[in-house]
Amino acid sequence: MSYETKIIKLKGQRTLLACYSLASRTSHKWVVFLPESGSEFRHGDRQELVSLIGAHMSKKYNFLVINKPGVEADHVDKKVFEKSFRQEKRIQDALQTLREVIPPKDKIHLIGYSEGAYNTPVVASKDKRIVSIAMIGGGTRGWLKEELSNASPKEKPAYERAIKTIYKKPKSKNKWNGFSYATWYSYRSDNTLRALKGLSIPAVAILGARDKVIDLKSAIVDLVLVSERKPIQVHIFGDCGHHFTKHWKPVSRVLSRFLSEIEKK
Repeated sequence: MSYETKIIKLKGQRTLLACYSLASRTSHKWVVFLPESGSEFRHGDRQELVSLIGAHMSKKYNFLVINKPGVEADHVDKKVFEKSFRQEKRIQDALQTLREVIPPKDKIHLIGYSEGAYNTPVVASKDKRIVSIAMIGGGTRGWLKEELSNASPKEKPAYERAIKTIYKKPKSKNKWNGFSYATWYSYRSDNTLRALKGLSIPAVAILGARDKVIDLKSAIVDLVLVSERKPIQVHIFGDCGHHFTKHWKPVSRVLSRFLSEIEKK
């Protein structure tokens, strides 16, 4: 499947590869995907879009994937990748890419998975072209709070000590539970929840009932409470963890219906 790439120049002498493909007929509507925290490269081709929202709906949209700085199809620059792994940079990098790739009057449907899901509401709050958001496998609280909430009683004392250390060394590249202190610190606040409360556009949250990465209980409570005043749908798959390994087809069906409902309005 064909796709095009655009090199986006970012602050701090960084770049990322924006990969996109256009609908067969001229369209002024886009599906934009913000990926998970890993270093997997996504091509932004039509087949990826079909897998995400279904064959029928995919015909209507241009598709853009915002890859991570330092990530290319056959190479990962770990230094650049780590340098960019901060929430404030993720937000600014996404906004810069949207400005450079998507025409000013086009409409955007923003879909995020895992780390991308945490950032979709924040990005949407800063770009008025975004008309809907979808959060797949994302929580609502700060990451450090979630880690502490998910810790077992035996783990909690060690987690509390580690978190105190992170607050004392917020710029450190030392690692804890897979991420640098600086990354954990950048995601410490409830930015996702605050942004959701301020949005009035349609939103859908898709969660796995067996997800042990996010603070699932808090996420469900937050989303249900926000949905009482905001147009947010919540879908929870029972036999599903954080990675949605056997559930991407059901996710696709939910997203297809969600977009279809928006189209009818």
